[in-house]
Amino acid sequence: MDAATPNRRQLAVLVALGTGGALMTAPFVDELADLNTRLRELVHAYEDIPLTESLPRLEGMHAEAIRMSGRRIAPAQRKALNSTASRVGALCADALFNTGRVDQARRLVAAAYRHGRDAGDPLAVGYARKVAAMVELNEGQPGPALSLVVDGQRRAPATPVATAALALEARAVAALPGGKPDDVARLADRAIDQAFDLPAVQRGSVGGEDPDAVHPVEITYHALIAAAIVGNYRASMDYADLALPALTAMDRPGFVAVALAHLALADARRGEIDAAVDRVGVALDLAPRPFRAVGRPIGATLAVLRADHARADSVQALAGWARTWRQAESAA
Repeated sequence: MDAATPNRRQLAVLVALGTGGALMTAPFVDELADLNTRLRELVHAYEDIPLTESLPRLEGMHAEAIRMSGRRIAPAQRKALNSTASRVGALCADALFNTGRVDQARRLVAAAYRHGRDAGDPLAVGYARKVAAMVELNEGQPGPALSLVVDGQRRAPATPVATAALALEARAVAALPGGKPDDVARLADRAIDQAFDLPAVQRGSVGGEDPDAVHPVEITYHALIAAAIVGNYRASMDYADLALPALTAMDRPGFVAVALAHLALADARRGEIDAAVDRVGVALDLAPRPFRAVGRPIGATLAVLRADHARADSVQALAGWARTWRQAESAA
């Protein structure tokens, strides 16, 4: 996954250190190395496989890590296991959230944070805070989200996951009552600059869940959403001109759908009904399988449209399409 995740050889060394130098060949070392390998593979494929496949795999890996924690193991082994449990738990929480199991996601990502701290793994701690903040942002809780991302940056300073947290800070500030466009723009642009300053090896891929990598396009995507939320339409379109073509070229339709859903909400609030309807329609088309990060802004857009334009044919048709789209997940 990254340099902080022990491989098989490193785990063997940790075992030796934890047992006074006597190198052990305990099954634990092989089992944890295998778990890390499977997690690393899923991290890289996460954005490309459906949640109906990734969530059961993550739940199984998390249960496996918890079972392993019940063994009598050396302190160094326990730290390595806690690091893995933290990363598995945080990614599983993200999947749980996007399938609508919000309370369970909150509990699991809080446990992931504790595991990361017990492991002394700043990247795992920062990643847990990032996932927790995304949950709160999408649930309309910018205050708690802001506290989470600030803490994440403090605990994992000068890392890619801290850059990702800074982009989420821009979104949190944008959603706070009285959020100021200039403050949001400063945070967003600083996050984009940090992302572009990263060495190529730490740029990863859009949607990659490695806490030691972040892609500048993904940071620009968050900047787009932050600008749309705070009502800075010109800035949101400037970021959109950069992010959306790149996301399309990278075959990241889910990201495009979420971005369009937030732009549609901004359109609806500005009274641009046709633009809002068109953007939601494209978002629904790009995300045929519902997930909460796109469903929430689409729902908010429809609420604004219905408040003043409930009888419009386009709004009624869109509402019906959205209902069918939401039902697709329960039928899957």
